[in-house]
Amino acid sequence: MTFSKKLRIGLVVLAGSATLLAWTGAGAAYFLDAPRAVFVVALIAAALATEALFWLTMFVLGWTAFANRHWLVRLFTGARKPGEAHQA
Repeated sequence: MTFSKKLRIGLVVLAGSATLLAWTGAGAAYFLDAPRAVFVVALIAAALATEALFWLTMFVLGWTAFANRHWLVRLFTGARKPGEAHQA
């Protein structure tokens, strides 16, 4: 594994950890009955962290992984295109 690949994986893991911590903070603010302003700021921070994770992952994996996401959605939801044969 090259340094560049380790760096990219490390950045995604770091962003994923930050996203997890941001959502944990939003949950803590909700369950600890924090003031509404604190809760809203925690939600905005978690949403921005999630968006940053999404785009960083897209840049690391490449556009092809996201361009073919319709295949993954169909795989998980079982949705078929019109006219596609049903497999039993």
